[in-house]
Amino acid sequence: MSEGRSSRVNARRGNGRRLRAAERGDDGSRVVPLDIEMRAERTADYLPAVPVDPVAVPAAPRRSDLAEPEAGGGSAVAGVLPRFAGSAFGMTTFVVMVLVPTVLTALFYIFLATDQYSTQSYFSVRSPSGSSGGSSILGMVAGISGSSSSESGDSYVILDFINSRDLVEDLEKRIDLRAIYDRPEADFYYRFDPTKPIEDFVEYLKMMITPEYNTTSNVITLTVRAFRPEDSQLVAESVIAASERLINDMSRRARDDTLRESRDEVARAEQRLRLNRTAIAAFRRNEADIDPTKTAGTQQEIISKIESSMASKRAELKAIRSTMSATAPRVIEFQRELSALEEQLVQERARVGDGTSSAKGTVLNERLSKYEELLTEQTFAQTAYTSALASLEAARMDADRQQRYISVFVSPRIPQYPLYPEGLRWVGCIFGLCLILWGLVSIVFSGVRDHFV
Repeated sequence: MSEGRSSRVNARRGNGRRLRAAERGDDGSRVVPLDIEMRAERTADYLPAVPVDPVAVPAAPRRSDLAEPEAGGGSAVAGVLPRFAGSAFGMTTFVVMVLVPTVLTALFYIFLATDQYSTQSYFSVRSPSGSSGGSSILGMVAGISGSSSSESGDSYVILDFINSRDLVEDLEKRIDLRAIYDRPEADFYYRFDPTKPIEDFVEYLKMMITPEYNTTSNVITLTVRAFRPEDSQLVAESVIAASERLINDMSRRARDDTLRESRDEVARAEQRLRLNRTAIAAFRRNEADIDPTKTAGTQQEIISKIESSMASKRAELKAIRSTMSATAPRVIEFQRELSALEEQLVQERARVGDGTSSAKGTVLNERLSKYEELLTEQTFAQTAYTSALASLEAARMDADRQQRYISVFVSPRIPQYPLYPEGLRWVGCIFGLCLILWGLVSIVFSGVRDHFV
């Protein structure tokens, strides 16, 4: 009995010496092995009294780190999901979070979802051919003209208008839009309740009426969905007509803004010319003279004739007085005629410009001066009016070149086959989203469980 005990003691001492030899490294420092299943026989009596370096001792690994990684160097997360999925809780959450929503979605689209007919139309915002809008510096660098930039801006306006409340109100005035999307054959999910406010209707139509814009070709693709083929065509045609009315109204307002200043200038020039003509008419009425210029010419001719007659009378009188006495009847007659011509000459010259008044009003010189002022004002007013008309015509031509209109090159047609609601795609999307959510929950749950174990 003592021999057996002594043999076990010697065996233990031999094992202790081998263990101590294995615990020492190449440099003589002690290395503590990381053996989790240490035997109970290894007690403090068999450990050598060698100081332990705390720096050289590595930290004890956690239980989660002791899991063997997958073949090929997989991460620890890859080992978490199989353990979680293999548990009863993991399978339950997978059924609740993934299978049930996917099956319900598939059943809805197979048995409850109503067919939806879709029609497409292609149109673009264009300007008249040959238009040459002003190009900006950026447009010249990028090779994009000003007209193309304006058309692109108008296209974005159309996109915003199609998704706006104004379009819904405009369509409701012309067609029964709420009744179209409240058909009895529609399912409960896609049918719209007509008692809801217009804000909800606008959000609903964003799903049923979808515009898309291609920035490369400046083409707008309009997709309209409805529960009846003829309804989709009717709504698409109504949307295009409303968009065309909007573009026409924008073009009209832009045209009016462009022409407003030119029209105001024409109105001012026309008013100036009208006032001048009124002043000339009042002058002629007050002075009783249609054309003072012609009157002055006539008056000058009269004065010239009187002066000519006086010159001839003086010559005859001088010749007669050489042969007759001063009291001779013929000499006296010539003197009387000459005196009458002199008086008439004084009167005619007084009418022209001595500053006195005559029976016909002011003197001819003053009348002629006022009339010439009126004629000068008339010339300026008429020139300004002509220039304003030319500016207005040029502005009208420029406004015509900047007009916009909608060009529809693919009209909406009545569809023959329902393309929506695309049940297979939505079932796949629901399955993928639920699977991702379940995976995230699995990772969080496994992490929390490993933390508290």
